[in-house]
Amino acid sequence: MRGDRGHPVFAAVYDRLGRLGEHRSGMAEQRHDLLAQAFGHVVEIGSGTGLNFSHYPRAVAQVMAVEPDRHMLRRSREAAARAPVPVHLELVYAEDIPIADGWADFVVSTLVLCTVPDPADTLAEVRRVLKPGGRLLFLEHVRSDTPSLARWQDRVQRPWGVLGGGCHPNRDTVAALREAGFGLEELSRFPMPGLPVVRPHVAGVAREPF
Repeated sequence: MRGDRGHPVFAAVYDRLGRLGEHRSGMAEQRHDLLAQAFGHVVEIGSGTGLNFSHYPRAVAQVMAVEPDRHMLRRSREAAARAPVPVHLELVYAEDIPIADGWADFVVSTLVLCTVPDPADTLAEVRRVLKPGGRLLFLEHVRSDTPSLARWQDRVQRPWGVLGGGCHPNRDTVAALREAGFGLEELSRFPMPGLPVVRPHVAGVAREPF
């Protein structure tokens, strides 16, 4: 299914704030360290405005990036033209990646699984495109393990989603990965500067079983 969601204002704000805050918040360093592990064929789901593209190492042969928002995709194309590795972009949902089974050595998801309509469907598609033993590199904000903050995330989820392009601040993404059948090889949990509603963050490596 081709993408048809569009958030022009959110795309513009996200792009500007993202680029201004990447180094100040430490997010650029997190992206760089995570993506340094990638090589071969990579699928990136929800490429957004292309903030990952400059961090891919030369060991990556090709990136297939999918993004359902045409306003985000326009900015992704600009970033792809400056990337150190070949990047091919498609206007599609993460649930419908247009490549063959087992094509990817890695799938990359950064600040994406909070927005997809159905994490289980998306992760099933991620497993489909990964080679046996392939890895998902993820960097996401997740539901707080502090009960009072988690309850607040539940309360504000609906209005926050309207403002944040469909973001769900209360998603337990680590649990979703386990439920989807991934094995967690690496996992770190850390606070990032910013609003408490999108804390904490997690980064790690999830493996598709052989």
